[in-house]
Formats: sequence, structure tokens, C-alpha cells
Amino acid sequence: MNQVVDNPYVAPEAELEVQHAAGDLSVFTRFSTWAVFGLSIITMGIYSIYWLYSRTKQLNKVSSDRISQGFVSAAVVLYVANMALSLVVSFVTDGAGVLAVVSSVLSLVSSIMFIVWAFKFRNRLNRVTQSAGKPTWCGPILTFFLNVLYLNYKINQNIDQRN
Repeated sequence: MNQVVDNPYVAPEAELEVQHAAGDLSVFTRFSTWAVFGLSIITMGIYSIYWLYSRTKQLNKVSSDRISQGFVSAAVVLYVANMALSLVVSFVTDGAGVLAVVSSVLSLVSSIMFIVWAFKFRNRLNRVTQSAGKPTWCGPILTFFLNVLYLNYKINQNIDQRN
């Protein structure tokens, strides 16, 4: 009576997360750049942060040089704090001068963090796709001005070239 019986209630031991090789862009799905543009407009920029956050997690799976989670978290917290303080400033009339200055500084810091984040993403994407000298290479000027729209376009371009 000492037989080992398989317990159907035991948690599975299989690896549930798919492992991706470095440079494998299958972690990205093709998503219309127009949809990114429309969702960013409708959500007043919140979708841009979500897009960059979710794509950073995906890019970190295939990149040997990862964007640190601490940096990503700091950028998101600054963005949320900026949005919250902007709402407070819009409703407060007394003492709004000091809050307006703090809100402006926080907005500037948040914007700089977002641009740095976009460039970190761009650098990793160029490295993973080995796009130097190819049409799929992400340039710095369009990355600065178009941010996630340009990065999404370049991801789609890499996906189309792969297929």
C-alpha cells in the first residue's frame, strides 16, 4: 500500500513563461501606429506611458542590456505625480503660485524622464534588431519628436521585414 499516487491537485511544474532568444522580435505583436496615435489622444497621453511600459517589459525579455525596472518605475511615478499635481493646481485658487511652480518643475522633470526612456528603448531596439545602416534603424531626431509613434512604426517595420 505504499504506492505513489499522482495528486491531481499539485501545482504544475512546467515552465509557464516562454523563453525568447536574444534578438527575437516575436515578443512584439503588430499594432497600428494610427491606433497608438488615436489612443494617446483619447487618453490625453496616458496610453503613451502604458505603451512604453508594456513594450519595455517585452524588449527586456530579448535584450541582454535591460532597461532597469527602477528607472521605469521612477518615470511612471513622476508622470502620475505630475498629472495629479496638475489637477490639484487647476482646482486650487489660493496659493496656486507655489503649486504652479512646483507643477511646472515636475512637468519638466517628467518630460525629460519620458524622453530619456524613449531613447533608452530606441538604443536597445536598434541593438536587438541589429539595424545599423538598415532602413529599420531608429533615428534620434524622429525619436525625440514623435516618441512612441515612431518607435511603434519601427517595431512594425521590423516585424514586416521579418515576415
